[in-house]
Order: sequence, then structure tokens, then C-alpha cells
Amino acid sequence: MKRLLGFLLAGAVFGLCLVGLAVAGVPPGPTNEDCLGCHSDKGLTKEVKGKQVLLYADEAVLKASVHGGLQCTGCHAGIKEIPHAEKLPPVSCVACHGNVAGKFIRSIHGRKDGPQLDCQNCHGTHAVKRAAQLGMVVCESCHQPIVQRYQASVHGKAVAEGVKEAAQCRDCHGTIHEILSQEDPGAPTSRAKMAETCARCHADRALIEKRKIPIPQAFQLYQKSVHGLAVAAGKPAATCNNCHNSHQILRANDPTSTVYRENIPKMCGSCHGQETKVYLESIHGTAMRQGFTKSPVCTDCHGEHSISGVQDPNSRVSVTQVTKTCASCHQALEINEKYGLSSNRVATYQDSFHGLAARGGNLTAANCSSCHGFHNVRPSSDPKSSISKNNLAATCGKCHPGASENFARGAVHVAVTQKDAPILYYARAFYLLLILGTIGGMVAHNGLDFLKKLRREYHRRGGGAAITADAYAAPVAETPRFYLRMSAFERWQHVLLTLSFITLVYTGFALKFPESWPFAWLAALEKGSAWRALIHRGAAVVMIAACVLHLFYLPTRRGRRFLVDMLPRLSDIQEVTQNIGYLLGLRAAPPRFDRFSYIEKAEYWGLVWGSVIMTATGFALWFETDTLKLLPLRALDVATLIHYYEAWLAALAILVWHFYFVIFNPDVYPMNWTWLTGKISEEMLRHEHPREYEQMGEPEESEPDASEPSPDVGEPEPPDRG
Repeated sequence: MKRLLGFLLAGAVFGLCLVGLAVAGVPPGPTNEDCLGCHSDKGLTKEVKGKQVLLYADEAVLKASVHGGLQCTGCHAGIKEIPHAEKLPPVSCVACHGNVAGKFIRSIHGRKDGPQLDCQNCHGTHAVKRAAQLGMVVCESCHQPIVQRYQASVHGKAVAEGVKEAAQCRDCHGTIHEILSQEDPGAPTSRAKMAETCARCHADRALIEKRKIPIPQAFQLYQKSVHGLAVAAGKPAATCNNCHNSHQILRANDPTSTVYRENIPKMCGSCHGQETKVYLESIHGTAMRQGFTKSPVCTDCHGEHSISGVQDPNSRVSVTQVTKTCASCHQALEINEKYGLSSNRVATYQDSFHGLAARGGNLTAANCSSCHGFHNVRPSSDPKSSISKNNLAATCGKCHPGASENFARGAVHVAVTQKDAPILYYARAFYLLLILGTIGGMVAHNGLDFLKKLRREYHRRGGGAAITADAYAAPVAETPRFYLRMSAFERWQHVLLTLSFITLVYTGFALKFPESWPFAWLAALEKGSAWRALIHRGAAVVMIAACVLHLFYLPTRRGRRFLVDMLPRLSDIQEVTQNIGYLLGLRAAPPRFDRFSYIEKAEYWGLVWGSVIMTATGFALWFETDTLKLLPLRALDVATLIHYYEAWLAALAILVWHFYFVIFNPDVYPMNWTWLTGKISEEMLRHEHPREYEQMGEPEESEPDASEPSPDVGEPEPPDRG
């Protein structure tokens, strides 16, 4: 065994010696100097496929390249001696750069279905430079037109000015060996990745502030837009380069920029061709083409990066926002003056029923685009316009089926001026004077009444000399006695009227002032104005029902007596003058009122008048389509105005007149409880209605059963008071 191991060891040593001798005997390969002995000749050429190929190698270039420390034979394999064989193996960079080669063959430049470039196409042959040294020169060799467009762009100019952060080819397309086709989903320039690629700079807060990049939230806004959401979902939609171009990105104030104001319709039209065609024929598109640069373009209505779908409540063109979008131009003083546009279009719409309903949250109320259209906005003089006289009925008919030609008879945007709408102008003037005179008179009357009673209380509590005894000082029985003043049926009428009236006033003013704090919560409910309208109309039905009950009540025995006692008489005028004289201190005692004074009569007949007016105008507005089948549009405008100002008159009258006498009047404060109990004390009866008290017999505290079927329910009729 030892002998065998000895023979093997000796053989191994002998073999190594032979190899060493063989290697030592091989002459060394050619050096760079050997190669340059021939290749330093500038005229050295070789014919390849019928073309002369220059074989000259510049020694200085070789030494300055990244491969300057290598021997020629390191790349040109197969050269053992000089002169070498005519045909040599092709240079293979993979021998040293295998890791890069694996990436390159997957790139657009290395793929079999691509241009299949060699390393030398970009890096050169002998003057090989690092990627950072190559710059755009290497790209320009193949992509000259694209590079020229880039150089004219905002990025290219910044690079030329020495801005290191400015985007270059590799910043968008990726590293030189890994450039992918934009059709590749993983490419940084693909539709799915394009916004993220741009965001590397345009979402970098520090860079944005340093370079003062406009629209700092561009990427974030785009992500939430209809385009960004579609791209994120894998659907075809516009991304950054679709609007801003790919290489020749220019500032928005450059007339050749795709996002220059006058070029925006064309840019958007690359995807939205039909919409752009319609827009260019509209009044806005025509004005823009004629040089009216303030005329709106796509981005004025839809936004720029934050474009949202029409169904998005926050979209500028949604039903809740489109009026504000239109108002941004049509309410601008500069634009209206410059182009001679009417300055009240927005205000007149907002004050209309449609505008008020929209302000209150109604999503179905007509807005600007409902009547004027979206992209095809045309003047009313254009026969193709949706608001021309021949088309207006059809336009209104979209929301009001069966709309007749009466819809077109009258102005839509009604300005209540003497020139534009004289009927409305004088009707409003009449109501303003009526409200001012009526409510002003009530305030003065009740103010005098309050001061008189305040003075009386002051003296009664020892603040001065006692006032001469009058009707107020009449003796009162030790045991309080009560008389029936309102039957159960009368009180039910009053309750229904009270609840419905208050509800009508509140929901009515909620329509007119939806943004005000007392009504904002109602508008904030689901489909705000729909709820408001439902409650308002429900209250109207209840109020009408109360009126109908009152009509059934009047033929009864008690109702007939009520009506007779409530009729105006000449004596009422005398009582007015007497009471004013008393309140002013010109009379020692007040007038002796009967069952109903002029105060209650004025209130009752005002209620009758108001109920008729409000019911008539309310039904006209409720069933506007049927109304306009019979009457022109201006009639509905008059009904709207009367309904509104009559509501003010009624609300103020109740607040100033009725509430004072039943709540704030010092004689009854904090409340006259008759409307709940139906009874009036002997003291108050003698105090408020002395003539009625004198004609009354013993107190009647019971009341008729309201459930009796007879319409003549009521207490026995008191003696005739002639």
C-alpha cells in the first residue's frame, strides 16, 4: 500500500513539472504596442460585405476609455500571434459584463423583436465611457427627432441651464440596459406607470419648493380624478403624457404647448372627439376661435388634474356644482363688462324656484346645463339652441311632461325691474308698501298698548299716583268663574291651523334661505329639498283641511253666530279711534268691546284673505305644468312673487299682532290659555269684552260634545245683542 501511494505521488509531481515546462515554453500574446503597429495607420481598412470598414485605433482614445487598462486581446479574443487570422471571433462584452447582458436582452433594445442593438451602438468601440458620461448623445444617434423635441422642452432647457434635477432620458425610461417598451406594463413610461414616473419629481415636496414647480398637488389630484382612477383600475384613460406630450413638454403659457389655453380643446379632442366637435360649434367654442380668450375651454368647467365624473358630487359639472361653475364666469364683473353679458343671469336663476330648490339640496331641480346644454351651449337666437322659442317647450318637457308653448311665453331669467318685468315690479312694490304699512301700524299699535299697560303696572305697584278707576278696575268675584269661549271643535280648528301655519312658514322660508343657520339642517337631509317640499305640501294639505272644517262649521248654530259677530261694522272704526285715543292718553277709558273687537276681526279676515291667496298661488306652483297649460309663464312668476310676499305678510302679522295679544300682552303673559282650555275667566271677559259680559247670564263652563253628529252643536245662544 505504501509502495502504491509512493508511485502516485511521484507521478503527480512529474505531471506538474511537465505542465510547468509546457506553459513556460509558450510565447506571450501580442501587446497593445504590437496591435498598434498596424492599427495606428489611419488608412487601414477592410472590406466587409462590399463596404470598406476603417480599422484605425487611436492610442490616446484607448487609454482615455473606461477600458484603458486592458489589453486589446482582452476583447479581441483568438489573437495568438502577429499577424493574426483574417477572420476573428466577434467581440463579446458578456465575458466581463454577464450580469448586465441578462438585463439587456429583456430590454426593448435587446429583444429579438426589437432593434437588437449591440453594446457598441451605445458605448462605442474603443472610446467606451461610463453611462454617466454618455449623456443624451448616445440616445440622439438613433432618436434624433425625439431628442430635439426634448431639448426644446422645459426639461431640456433646464438641463442646458445646468439644473441637475431636471429630468433626462434615463429618469423617465429607466437605466440604459433596462429600457422597456411603453407597451410593457412594467415600463416606467407605460400608461399604468406614467403618473408615478412623473411623480418622482412632481410629488417631491422639497424639489417642488426648490424649483418652484407650479401645481404642487398635481399628482395627488390626478390620482383621485376620473382618469387616474380608471388607469389604476386597468382601463384606458389619459395619463400625464397624453395631455402634456411625451418629450416636448412646454409651459402652459407657451402658444405651442398642448396645454396652452387655446390648444386645450384640440388636446382633449384627441380622446373626446365628439364632445370637442360639439363644443367648437357652441357659443363658447366659437368665441374662443374668434379670439375671445376669456371664453371657457374644457378645463374651466371640468378642471385640470382633478377632473371628476359627473356623478361625483364634488365634480365641477355635477348637478350640485354646475351652477357654481357657470357662475365663475357669468357672475364675474370683468367678463360681463368686457363682452356685454347680462350681469344678473346667476342671481335671477338662484332666486327662481329651480335655483331655490337646487340651493336647498334638490338633485332633480333644473340647473344651467338642464336648459342650456353641456357642450352645445348656443344663444337663444340660434335655431339649434335648446332655449330657442321653437325648442323651449321640448327642453322644459324633459322635466315637465306635457309642457305646452306657454312655457316659452315669458322670460326665464326674470329681473324684477320696471323695464324688464313691470307687472312683477309693481306687484312687489304693492306688497312692500302693504307689508311696511300693515306691520308698521301693528308695531306702533302694540307698542302703544304695551307702554300703556306698563305705565298702569308701574302705578299699580306703587310707582306713582293711582290711576283713575276704569273698566280694568271692575270688582271681581272672590271665587273665580269661567265662561266657555271656544268649543272643542273650534279648538281643533285652531290647533290644526296653528301647526300647519308654523310648518308652512318654516319650510317655506327654508326654500328661500337654505344656507341660513335656522334651515341649513333641513337642506342637509337626504335630498334636502325633497323632504322640505314633502313637509311643506303636507302642511298645506292640513291647513286646507282646517279651512274646509271651518266651512263646515260656519252653517252650524254656533258657526252662524260666530260669523255674524265677526262681520265688520261701522262701530269698529269708532272703536279704533277711541282705543288709539285711550292709548295716547286722550281718553280716560278704553272702548267697550263686544265679543270680537277690531283686533280679532282684522286678524280673522286677514287670515281668510291670506288663506285664499296662498292656496291659489300654492296650487299654481305645486302643479306648475298644468298651470302653464292654461296660463303663460309670466303668470307663474306673478304667483311665485305673491306667494312669497304674502308669506312674509302673514308671518309678520302673526308674530307682531297675534303673538303679542295672546302671549306677550302683559294682561295674559305668559300665555292666554283659552286656545287649550276653551274657557275665559270672568275677570278677563269683563276686562277684554265688557259689552259681551253685560249680556251674558250665568257662567257656562260646560261645552257641547264635539262628537255629536248634528252640525248645530254648541252652547245655547245667548240673548240677542242687537
